[in-house]
Amino acid sequence: MRKLEDRTSTFTADGIPKTTSPNPDKTTSPQELHGNWIGSLPDHTIVIYTDGSKLDSGATGCGWVIYNVGNQQLFRVKEGSCHLGSRAEVYDAELHAVQEATTALLTTTIPHSTAFICIDNQAAIDTLHFNKDNHKYAQHVLECIAQLRSLGWTVGTVWCPSHCGIMGNKCADTLEKMGTSLPVPCQHTITMKVWLQTQARAQLLQRLKQELPLSNPSFTFPTHLHGVDWADTCALWRVFSNRSLSDLHPNKTANPCPCGQDLHTSHHLLQECTLLTQKRSRMQLSTSGDLESLTFLTNPANGLGLRNFLRATGLGHTINISYDRQPTPLEGDGVSDSDSPEPDFGTFEP
Repeated sequence: MRKLEDRTSTFTADGIPKTTSPNPDKTTSPQELHGNWIGSLPDHTIVIYTDGSKLDSGATGCGWVIYNVGNQQLFRVKEGSCHLGSRAEVYDAELHAVQEATTALLTTTIPHSTAFICIDNQAAIDTLHFNKDNHKYAQHVLECIAQLRSLGWTVGTVWCPSHCGIMGNKCADTLEKMGTSLPVPCQHTITMKVWLQTQARAQLLQRLKQELPLSNPSFTFPTHLHGVDWADTCALWRVFSNRSLSDLHPNKTANPCPCGQDLHTSHHLLQECTLLTQKRSRMQLSTSGDLESLTFLTNPANGLGLRNFLRATGLGHTINISYDRQPTPLEGDGVSDSDSPEPDFGTFEP
């Protein structure tokens, strides 16, 4: 059985600083700008290119190549490929390529100077700068970097655009494709957490499509909620999913609303409760659309008015709803769940 990635152990070494890339993007003369940068580097500077890929079959591989700068040119020193099996993602392969390259750099006899690691994956660069999730391959890289620093090396990462004709990146790309087809997996091959998360997400999306074929699920945080207070955001999605403090557990029957018209649920309080008519009317002055449609809650144009209503009523924020007025006995005999007596489970006897 393949070993699972262990993220419980931590390594306290400093991350790798980011060096400003000579390329602002992939479209602005990428080959020329990168070549000019190489030409500006002093002799004996080390430039490392890494890459990772994943085939449709699931096979994942990585490649790396180390160059030494001399007379404004790159001279190849070492290169390598790895096959990581089918339980890793491209992100993992990118980090493992850096691990292999930095390990190889430790064994060279090149005079200790400056090394730049050119990576085309920004997420991998960010992880090597600050490994907040304790990624296993990133830990190994930082251990190697700590050893290189102790020997006098200065190391930085540089973003390098991919598939733009840059020689080192092309070589790493060729090597990582070779890695996906190697017959024997690398000794460091493990089942990666990112792969497990990807599989779980794919299964969730598949089930959603089967059970809700008209749904369009997304794992992207809504842009119109950026900068919105987190308490307001939580309240909005609690009401959207009918899972606020005003709602009972899905397996239980909700209590009648104090207005006596329906059950005490988030959607009823938002859409129909007669005890919230005034606050609802004020909200509708600054919103548009069908109040009984879920798109009303997700419409960016309704955001401010809806958040003001939720704050004014407490809906989604607290179990105690602030009604326009107190209900009269004739408006229903419903009892709020918060007023129910505590259940008596008896005395525990060991």
